[in-house]
Amino acid sequence: MEKISFQDFYKNKTLYSLPSLPQNVLETSFIVNFKHNETIIHENETLKNIYYIIDGKAKITDIQYNGKSILLQFLKNNDWIGELTILGVEERTKNVTSIGSVTCLMIPLDIVNQYLLTDITFFKELSVFLSKKLLDRSSHFSKNQSYDLKYRLATFLLESSNNDIYQESHIMVAEYLGVSYRHLLQIFSDFKSLGYIKKIGKNNYKINRQKLMEISIK
Repeated sequence: MEKISFQDFYKNKTLYSLPSLPQNVLETSFIVNFKHNETIIHENETLKNIYYIIDGKAKITDIQYNGKSILLQFLKNNDWIGELTILGVEERTKNVTSIGSVTCLMIPLDIVNQYLLTDITFFKELSVFLSKKLLDRSSHFSKNQSYDLKYRLATFLLESSNNDIYQESHIMVAEYLGVSYRHLLQIFSDFKSLGYIKKIGKNNYKINRQKLMEISIK
């Protein structure tokens, strides 16, 4: 992880969209850059910062009592990380891992407690974000029931790949998409035959973005 002050970053960079935050909060925040597959937040750690994704994407996973890792959700530009913890909704943090390079605004928790928890504008924006997050999860479950696996898998491959390289665990993906492991492997085999993906390592695939976009869920 690379970290610089927000002020230094702002002097030299053109920022993407940022949340509506007081100037004193921005001045005491940082810009952090994560490499591919780097942990942003560890599961069950004491939260020290919240994050706002400026550029990139990440995934949230949870370790079950039996040690199995479950994929919960993807994160993208303009998503918050750690917001449920500061609201007291989530007692324990979950694993958040970068997919490719990720740039985040990092706000120390003491600054959040001092300034943001009483800021009406911040809470309004956070409420809109949480509402959209709920709709996204509802849409995910709806799509799992409405679309054949090939369409959902095409969409998933596009979302989860890094520079068109896909590296996710088949077991975890089968559970996320609500299908059997055997069914998932069959569709993977079909995709390879059709030229949608090409295996380039033990668990790595090169995706054909153009072909997958033709059958992905819009």
